[in-house]
Amino acid sequence: MDDTDVMMLRRAMDRTTDELPPLPDLTPVAVRLGRKRRARARIATVGGVFGTVTAATLGFSLLSGGDPGGAAPAAPPAVFPSAYHTPVQIRPSPGQTAPEKLPEGERTRREQFQQQVSALLDELLPASVTDIRPVAGEVSDYRITVDGTAFPVKLSIRPAEGERLQGCLNSPQKKTTCEVVGLEGNRTAQVWAMPVNKTETRGAMVVTAYGRSHVLFSVGPSENVSAPVTPAQLLAVVRDQRFTELLHYADEYPVQRKGEPVKGG
Repeated sequence: MDDTDVMMLRRAMDRTTDELPPLPDLTPVAVRLGRKRRARARIATVGGVFGTVTAATLGFSLLSGGDPGGAAPAAPPAVFPSAYHTPVQIRPSPGQTAPEKLPEGERTRREQFQQQVSALLDELLPASVTDIRPVAGEVSDYRITVDGTAFPVKLSIRPAEGERLQGCLNSPQKKTTCEVVGLEGNRTAQVWAMPVNKTETRGAMVVTAYGRSHVLFSVGPSENVSAPVTPAQLLAVVRDQRFTELLHYADEYPVQRKGEPVKGG
């Protein structure tokens, strides 16, 4: 892993839960695939988010670097219906730049993508995760809740055509481990576990490539509590076909610009 990936992980995890608003009361409300699902914060079902929505209807604009006269990006794939996941509002840190101003159609498309990611993580992460929410205005940032504690999640899918994954090196002195595993489609992934912020608090991360994109998926600690999701559990999400479908969409219609810095990571 190169310095860029290390920096992304550490920055993604350096915000504490003091910045988060109070979480709503959670109650068990759903059974999916014949088994009781975890308690969730269910607010209201938004059919338009997960239905078949045409780009022409929403007037989506192309990301920079595209042909302004070409076809507009499609709506994110509906991996399955789900209730609306209320976004988390986080106060900007001192000196942090304001969120990028986007055309209404593009902002809506990114919000739809975050809702699809939230729904998928809600389904695939361990049952101990009782809430998953996107961070408003930050397409790669999410928050999960386990035992009443919130933890940062990063899913960065950035255009990086021709970029290779960096070395996967274990560092016993730094208590860092990395394993290269195979994925379908002759792809590989690097599965990382490492201390974050403190030697006692550990984070988990999977780094891979899909098409023309670099993919980083991580869960970080919350102050003195290590990440509640293991590297193996992250890898199980990455191997799910529905996760691959979302990667395919984000590779075809990027939700991050090429070379765009990822706020918080």
